[in-house]
Formats: sequence, C-alpha cells, structure tokens
Amino acid sequence: MESVSGDELFRPAFDGSPIGMAVLDADAALRDVNMAFARLVGRSVASLRTMSLADVTHPDDVQHHRELLAQVASRELPYFQSQLRLLHRGGDAVWARLTVSPGDPGSDTYVAHVEDITEIRRARDLLERRALYDHLTGLANRTLVLDRTTRALESRRDDCSSVACIFLDVDHFKVINDSLGHAAGDEMLREIARRIRRTVRPIDTVARLGGDEFVVLLDGVASQAAAEAYLTVVAAEVQVPFTLADHEVVPTVSAGLALSEPGMTAETLLRNADTAMYTAKRRGRARIEVFSHDLRSDALSRLSIESELRTAIREGELAVHYQPVVRLEDRAVVAFEALVRWQHPNRGLLMPDQFIEVCEEANLVVPLGAFVITEACRFLADRPGFRGQVFVNVSTRQIGAADLTRVVAQALESTGIAPGRLGLEITESGVLGATASARADLAGLAALGVDLVIDDFGTGYSALSSVLLNPVSGLKLAREFTVRLGDAATGDRISSTIAMLSSSLGLYGVIEGIETEQEYDRARAHGWELGQGYLFGRAVPAEHIVVAADGTAALAPPASGRLPSIG
Repeated sequence: MESVSGDELFRPAFDGSPIGMAVLDADAALRDVNMAFARLVGRSVASLRTMSLADVTHPDDVQHHRELLAQVASRELPYFQSQLRLLHRGGDAVWARLTVSPGDPGSDTYVAHVEDITEIRRARDLLERRALYDHLTGLANRTLVLDRTTRALESRRDDCSSVACIFLDVDHFKVINDSLGHAAGDEMLREIARRIRRTVRPIDTVARLGGDEFVVLLDGVASQAAAEAYLTVVAAEVQVPFTLADHEVVPTVSAGLALSEPGMTAETLLRNADTAMYTAKRRGRARIEVFSHDLRSDALSRLSIESELRTAIREGELAVHYQPVVRLEDRAVVAFEALVRWQHPNRGLLMPDQFIEVCEEANLVVPLGAFVITEACRFLADRPGFRGQVFVNVSTRQIGAADLTRVVAQALESTGIAPGRLGLEITESGVLGATASARADLAGLAALGVDLVIDDFGTGYSALSSVLLNPVSGLKLAREFTVRLGDAATGDRISSTIAMLSSSLGLYGVIEGIETEQEYDRARAHGWELGQGYLFGRAVPAEHIVVAADGTAALAPPASGRLPSIG
C-alpha cells in the first residue's frame, strides 16, 4: 500500500472502514478497494482490483461521473460528491453516495468514499410516490396530473396538435359501497383503473383524483373528433361486465371532454373537463359531453343560484304553496300537496324545476325539506277546522342520513299537529333503492303515524314486492300515464290496474295530472278515488285557502274532512 498512499497509517483505516473505500486513477480504474466496497457490489477485492469504477456502475451514470472526475483532475473542483447506482453481481442496483477527492499530493490517485444509501433512497422514493400517486390504484394523483398537463401545454404551444383532458365519474358508485361494502368498492375502482390504463398510449397519463373520479390526459391529439373517438373506446372498455363479490356488475361512467386553447392553464383545462362531466351526470349519466363555453356560463349561473339559494333559505325568501287533492266522486278537497316556491328578489316567483336540481347538488335539500315540512304543519295548525291532510315531497337525501324521523317529530311537536294529518311523498325509485338506514327512517316515520305515499308510481324498475315490503299507505300514479288515458291501450290498462291494486291492498290511490274533463271521467271509470291536477286548481299561497267554521275549505272539502279509509 506504501506505493499507493505513502502512509502506513492509511492501510488499517482503509481495510477496516465500515464505509466502502476505493483508490482510483485518473481513468477511474480501481487500483485498490476495501472489503466494505467489495460487499456493496458482491465481488472479491482481488477481482475488483482488475476492474474500473465504470465496470460496476449503471451505464446511465458512467458519463456524468467521468466528467466530474476530470474536473477534479484539472483542479476545477477540489472534490465532488454525487449519487450513483452501483451494480451488484446479483443484478440489483445499489444506490450509493460517492465522494471523490485527490489522493497524495503529486500522485495521480483519488480516494473515493462510497456509502450505501439504498434504504434512504427507497424511503425517499416511497414518500415521493405517496405525494404524487394514488395509493389505491397506483395512478397519478391531482398534483402529478396537473404538473404533466402544464408540461404538455408548454410543449404543444407552437404545435398544431392539442392536449385533451377527459374527466370520468363512475355512475352510482355509492350503491356499490352501500350494498357490497367498501372493500368491493375499492376493488371496483382498481378494476376500472386497470381498464382505463389498458387503453392509453405511453405518452398519456391516467390519474385518480379521489373517490370515483378519474382523469385521462391525452397529449398530442390531432382533433376533437380523435379525442371523442378515444373516449368512446374508454367508456366501452369500462362497461364490460365483471364479477364483484359474487355479483355481476356493469360499471358505467359519466364523462366530460375538454381540449386545450391558446394560453390555457392546466387548472382551467381540468376544470373545463370537470364541468362537461357534471353536465353528463345531470343529463342522465352514462354519457359523454364535450365542453363548450355555454356549459361554463351555465355552471356559473348554477353557482350563482346556489349562493342566492343559501341566502333565500336563511332570509326567508322561500314560500310554500298548496295544490288541492280532491275526492273524484264529488270533487271535494280532502288534502293539499305542499309545493315550495322561491320568491326571488329580482327574478320573481321561481318554480321548483328552476332551483331544486341545484339544491340537490349543493346539499341544501335537507334544510329546504325541513322548512317545507314545518310550514306544512303550521298550515294545518293555523286551520284547525280543516281535518284533511297535507302531503310533502321528500328527497331521498333526506331519508336515513338526515334523520327525517327526528325532523318530522320536531315539526309535529312544535305545531301540535297529529301525525296522521301529515303525509310524505317519496319517489318509487327512492323507496326501491333505500339503504338500511333509510329503511329504518321510513319505519320510524310510519311508527309516528305519518302516512307514506309512493309518488310517481309506475316509473320504477324493480319488483312490486319490493315496494310492498315498505310501510306504504298510498300510491300516486305518475302524470305520464294520465296523459295517455283514453288510448284504449297501455295507458288505460296501467291506470285501471294500479287503481284496482291500490284498492285491493287497502291503500289509497291518487291519480296526478288531471287537466281535462275527459281525463277526469276516465280516471273515475278506472276506479280512482282521489285526483290532483290543474282541472281542480293550481298551487296557491296559504292565505288564498279559506276554511269556514263548518270545516269547509275554498274548494269545499267533504263534511268528514278525512281521506278515505285505508284500513
């Protein structure tokens, strides 16, 4: 070793060091190594003395370190420290921190300290992966896809091709979680991720933004038509049936597509695709929408309505109007349906179809529903002479999670109204798709003595037995069947059958949407007891309904003031 270092103290420190050490010449040949270095690369000391550092270095790292060593040799650098990958004899790459400094003055040797940092690198890579990738699917996350979108937009700035962003949302994913469990939901997301990834090109990026939302970044798309064609392939791949927790499922997605424009940021492109996706959801799900600036205007308008609606609920701008329900035998008013209206300070009186959808999306339906229920109870409390009922439409979002039983019980208690005076209308699909907590809420409402009525009956898709398992007091035939009365075909058969069904089951039946005398006559002939529609009156403010001392209302309720018996 004296010929190498000229220092007798160097050999014991060199050989016994726990850190890998090597003596290099100007060409990076290994003139000497210690046992710690030999263990790092899985070779013997003797064999390494016949090799160069390049022989045990990853090819991608060789040139860079040759240049650094040349800079030390020319005195441009006093030393250098860098990271590189050493190649273990077994084939694994070993990450090392390499520090190279000149050896004895006047010699052409260099001393290298080589420290194994593989575990440190693995920990760092794991942290970076967690920061940039979704832990469930292994896809890129929002941070990474935005970064790649920014790079793609920059690279295509002077290019004739475009960058396209696809935003995907899995339809009815909550049903999977609620019915089959979160483990099944996670497996479904992983399967969908695999399917989307199978369809992409190497230059594209697939990301999961959380929940059931996915993004596909298409770099270098020739046209909108090409992007749409690709999206069609993705949607078709996703909806291939597969078995999940012993059930066959057919996933579908609502998809939005947006293309880049000059000067656009990554956030704007992603937001445009998101806007298009929400439009697809609102228009029926399992469909594709392409972003346009009209959609952006519509989204801004809806956001404005949402903000104003919050103020309206808080400031008391909402009102409840009441539409009569009559006994068809004598057209006597036996009940009212409570219908919410919005007295907008600038736009005038707004109907539910102008704001209820926004209300649902903004999770405002719970406070809105509580308001209507309370107002309906106050209506009855202010008219003790009217002995009929008031029906209130309730959203499926109010049932179960919002503890509707408690809300109704508080309204009844605060107004002193008997539970039997209040009826709640629930859509057929809402009852059929009720979760365990929703079914418990429905049972609690029935136990209070509140009537539950299936609204829009006949539009559902499950077996009738599923409806009858719930504590239902009545059925309302959907208006879409009423307009077909008199066709001597499907409309008449459905009407007469459901009228007979409700009677035979001890339920009261209401036929909606009667607007003409011909529809009225046909409904009576089919056996309907109760009816509702513009023929008998539109919804009016509470102050327009007068109840006389004898118990009659503006539309002459029957002497008993009660609905027909439901057994």
